[in-house]
Amino acid sequence: MPNRSFIKIFFSFLFVVLVLSSIGQTTISSSSNLTNDLQINYNLGFTEFYGDASNNGYFKKFSGEIAFASGLTVRKYLNPVFGVGVNLWYSGLKSHKDRRATGDSANFGLSGKYFDGNANLLIDFTNLFWGSSSRKLSVYGTIGLGYASWNSQLTDSISGTIKNSGDAFGDNSYKKGGFVVPVGLGVNYMLSNTWALNFEMNLRTVLNDDVDVWRDGFKYDQPLYTSIGVSYFINGKKAKAKPNKSKEKFQQGEKITPKEEPLSAIPFYDYSVQSNSSKESGNADPGVITIDAPVEKKVHIPSGIIYRVQVLAKRDKLPSYNYLRERYNIVVDIYENYQDGVYRYSTGSFSTYQEALRHSHLMKDKGVQDAFVVAYKNNTRVKISSEMKKSN
Repeated sequence: MPNRSFIKIFFSFLFVVLVLSSIGQTTISSSSNLTNDLQINYNLGFTEFYGDASNNGYFKKFSGEIAFASGLTVRKYLNPVFGVGVNLWYSGLKSHKDRRATGDSANFGLSGKYFDGNANLLIDFTNLFWGSSSRKLSVYGTIGLGYASWNSQLTDSISGTIKNSGDAFGDNSYKKGGFVVPVGLGVNYMLSNTWALNFEMNLRTVLNDDVDVWRDGFKYDQPLYTSIGVSYFINGKKAKAKPNKSKEKFQQGEKITPKEEPLSAIPFYDYSVQSNSSKESGNADPGVITIDAPVEKKVHIPSGIIYRVQVLAKRDKLPSYNYLRERYNIVVDIYENYQDGVYRYSTGSFSTYQEALRHSHLMKDKGVQDAFVVAYKNNTRVKISSEMKKSN
C-alpha cells in the first residue's frame, strides 16, 4: 500500500498542473502558444535544517550538518514580472544539537529524508522596478504552498532514546507530513535565448513541529535549501513591453515610441498609408538588402507587385540583425525599408499573395506571432486589395 503522504503529494501536484494549464490558456492570446516562455529548471544543492534539533548557524553547519538535495520546477511566465509554476523537491535531513532550550547539555542527532511538492508564484524584481527588457541578469523571488512528507529519526546519545517520524510518545504523536510554505530568493543569468543558470536560496517552513520528532522551543521546522540550477525555456524567454498609455496617435491610430526599446519588447504594426518621407538606411550587414526611402507613387494596377512578410516595425534603426536571425531562425534575406519615419523589416520575396501568406505561417511557427503579408511596388508600400489576395 503506497504511503498516504505520497498519495496526497501526487494528487496535489496533479491538481496544481491542471490549474496552471488553465491559467496559462486564459492568460495568453489565442494566437500564442502555451509553450512560449515555459521554463523547465533542474537544480542541485544542499540543505541545512533549522528546528528543535539544531543550534548551529549557517556556516557552522558546513561541518557535518548539510545534506544533498535536488529539485525540478516547471514554470510559465505570464508576463515579464510574474510567473506561476510547480516544484518537486527531495532532500536529506542532517542536524545536531548539544544543548536544550533550557541550557542543559544534550547530544541529539537528526537524520532522515524529506520530500515536498508545491505550487509557487515568481516575481521578477528586476523587471518590476526597472522595466521589462531582454537583460541577461535578473533577481527574482518566489513564494508557494505545498505538502511535505518526511521520514526522520532523532537519536539521543546520552539516554539512548531513538524517536522516529509517526511514533507516539506519551501524549505526543508525531506526524509524517504537513503543509509547507517555501519562500525563495534567486539570481537568474541568461546564457542564450533558451538556456539560463540560476542561484537560489529557498527556506521551506513546515507548518508543524514534527519534522525533527522533537518539540522544544521552535514552533515550525525549516529546511534551508541552497542550490545552483540550469533552466531551459521552450520557444525562448521573451520580454514583453509595458503598454504605452500616451494619447499620441500615429497615422492609423497606433503609436511608435520615439525612444529606443529592447528588440524583444518591440510591438508589430501594420501601416498602409504612404508619404514622401525619405532617408537612407545605410545598413552593411551581410545578407540584408537595404532599400532607400521611396518617392510616393500612387499604384492602381497590381503589376510588378512584390509580396513580403513583415516581422518588425521600429522608429529607430536596428544596429544588427543577428538577434532576429538567431531568435527566429531566419535564413532568407531580411529587407529593410525606411518610410514615413519608420523602419520596417520583412522577409521573403514572392510574386503572389498566396505564396507570401504561406511564408507568414512559417514565420508564425518560428515565433513571430504577428507576422503579416505586405506588398511593395517600386519599393513603395502599397495597400493590398481583395483582388490582389486572390492572385495565384
